Amino acid sequence: MRPVHHLALLLAALGCQAAPPPDTTAEAKQAIDAADANWARLTAAGHADSLAELYHANGVLLPPNMAPVHGREAIRAFMTTMNSMSSPPPILRVWAESVWASGPHALELGRWHFGWPATAKRPPGLPAADSGKYMVRWVNENGRWLMVQDIWNSDVALPMTPASPSTKKS
Repeated sequence: MRPVHHLALLLAALGCQAAPPPDTTAEAKQAIDAADANWARLTAAGHADSLAELYHANGVLLPPNMAPVHGREAIRAFMTTMNSMSSPPPILRVWAESVWASGPHALELGRWHFGWPATAKRPPGLPAADSGKYMVRWVNENGRWLMVQDIWNSDVALPMTPASPSTKKS
């Protein structure tokens, strides 16, 4: 009877193991697509406060050619500065190409494109239009998906600077 007893314990133990976390990719993708659409709308309206609320309190923004921006309040200040640099703001499109999620964590890979209206005063040195790619790590906190880490960069090459004068050899 001992072998049967061990088999019963093994089967009971297997039955009590926690089920794997549900695949949350579809739910996360739907929420992230909505946040991306909201991002473009808020950018066009110049709402830095609302944009900052899309980030986790300890979120990190990793803008190209700049130092990291840590925390929602610093992100709010960054967005306020960005919004003040052009009038009107650029027209932005953001779309997720893929979202992978597991439980409360998600990773989004996407593309962006922006362009200023012809009459816009844009920041010096910026092109009239630009496009590129981005990656965002999201966390679901109390039923709300928030950006934790956000990095993006342009597909447009940086302008080439002239080479420094070389020393002539005799």
